[in-house]
Amino acid sequence: MIGEVGWPTDGDINANINNAIRFYNGLLPRLAANTGTPLRPGAIEMYLFGLIDEDAKSVAPGNFERHWGIFRYDGQPKFPMDLTGQNRDVYLVGAKDVQYLENQWCTINTNAKDVSKLTDNINFACTFADCTPLSNGSSCSGLDPNAKAAYAFNVYFQTQSQNLLACDFDGLARLSTQNISTANCNFTIQIASSALHTTVPVAFSFITMFFYLLF
Repeated sequence: MIGEVGWPTDGDINANINNAIRFYNGLLPRLAANTGTPLRPGAIEMYLFGLIDEDAKSVAPGNFERHWGIFRYDGQPKFPMDLTGQNRDVYLVGAKDVQYLENQWCTINTNAKDVSKLTDNINFACTFADCTPLSNGSSCSGLDPNAKAAYAFNVYFQTQSQNLLACDFDGLARLSTQNISTANCNFTIQIASSALHTTVPVAFSFITMFFYLLF
């Protein structure tokens, strides 16, 4: 039995969806063949790590540690994955009837007069929310400085269930109804079922589950 196996999709230059697809397209046909290894032929019991990303997990081993999930934070599959091992272009079944909060984002206030506290406020946001996609080589690392600040502000705002008090940052932030996501960087909207309506800094997290495969 193999306790856990997978490929992260963010948080490092090599942690991306293309590499994850390549990894699973090699792994799953091997499992489906039931050939095992020369020492232990036959079916292999294996746990995929993991189902959903963990945005509050320790990043001591690396920023990729929060991005092992094969599903996004809202239960939607990240990439095609054929559990039959035939490498068909099919997706796993995602979560149904997901409810999101309002289509509003917290972005940088470009009209702010005093930006001396910008770095401190970004650090605050990233202390209580997951900013690992901003790290070098990650999905949002190519943003310009203002967009990186906006990402930090928004991920904190969404983590706080869109509490309006969580989108101020000493006047450096403002609300926007315009989706500021890019092709590579997703500015998320929080799912409604996790709304806690709290004004204190708390980061939400999901429980990692191991997906059991037995061919």
